[in-house]
Amino acid sequence: MRALLFRIIYFFIFFGTSTIAGMLIPFLQYKGFYPIQTGSLISLFTLSGLIGLFSVGYFCDKLKTIKKVLFPSLIITTITGTIAILFNKGIAFYLGFFLMGLFNAMLGPLCDSWIMESSDDIKSKFGQLRAFGSVGWAFGVLIVGFVISNLGYKYVVYIYMGALLVGIICAFRLKDVAKSYEGSMSFKLLLTNKDYIFIVVTLLIICIGFRGYLQLLPYGIERIGGDTSNLGIYNFICSVSEIVMLILCSKIMHKLSPDKLIILSPIAVFIQMSVLYFIPNIYAIYLSGLLQIFTYPIILMVGRTMIDRVCPANLKTTSQLMGFAMFNSLGVIIGSFVVGFLIEYLKIDRAILVMMGVALLGVLCAIFYDRKTKDKTI
Repeated sequence: MRALLFRIIYFFIFFGTSTIAGMLIPFLQYKGFYPIQTGSLISLFTLSGLIGLFSVGYFCDKLKTIKKVLFPSLIITTITGTIAILFNKGIAFYLGFFLMGLFNAMLGPLCDSWIMESSDDIKSKFGQLRAFGSVGWAFGVLIVGFVISNLGYKYVVYIYMGALLVGIICAFRLKDVAKSYEGSMSFKLLLTNKDYIFIVVTLLIICIGFRGYLQLLPYGIERIGGDTSNLGIYNFICSVSEIVMLILCSKIMHKLSPDKLIILSPIAVFIQMSVLYFIPNIYAIYLSGLLQIFTYPIILMVGRTMIDRVCPANLKTTSQLMGFAMFNSLGVIIGSFVVGFLIEYLKIDRAILVMMGVALLGVLCAIFYDRKTKDKTI
């Protein structure tokens, strides 16, 4: 029953949040923002989430709970997202948009940490359970892409609210984690942990390239005459591709060390950018979406696994959420702002070339990480 509830929560949380978070660039364009404004707003949106992730993990460990933090976060995300959709610019829009960014960023990582701190039978199914989030995201972006193109944003609010309400009901029924660790709750334990910092910095550089590509993509599709429907199809392909790796990644890491597996991610991102630059064709872009199997799911699974190995027992949630904030959220902030700036002043072709260089830097960092880390499977 617990595994079933996790599957439902993942599916509907990601289905609901994908309606805005999965379509941020078209959403902000609909609101009337220019590329550099869009990039800046996405960076600030993610910065709000970054601040939340830094603090919420500590409160979970301090209060020895995850459920009592996730439940109100879901409710606030539902309310603020609805406000952001209904209001056009103005104080209400900005307040709703940035508060949504603050609490939306917590939802997936809190669910991930809940599983990682559960019993071994649930923890061992992390990839399989997390795959339902990708399924929800896949169908969310696909459906919403067509809804926006044909009916407009006014109907998106009903999809958003309905999906998150299901997540709220299921989260209420799920049993909380049992945290019994004692000891120092100081952040110094993490900030002085060289292995922890080494892992996070490596993942951050890889994520900047990955998140930068995702910001480039809508502009690349728009350049060849595509619209939100095409973006929805591409995101659907990516999300479905993720499912395979999320299910198989744990088994692969039993045979191939995580530090070798992570090298595949920046290589795949570089290939995707190459397609966007050299083959500006919507069907080629769709095919490149299949490479998502080697990008985000590996970053997520390897990142969670490596952080879990080196983090202090009494700072499990703090370590996971701070790590996720530093490599994923900070990667979004840097990638979004840089891409917005590059497109505004250098145009999209040069922007792609610059981000291809960032992807190559990610490859070098992953290789360096592999050589400096002991080869350990799980």
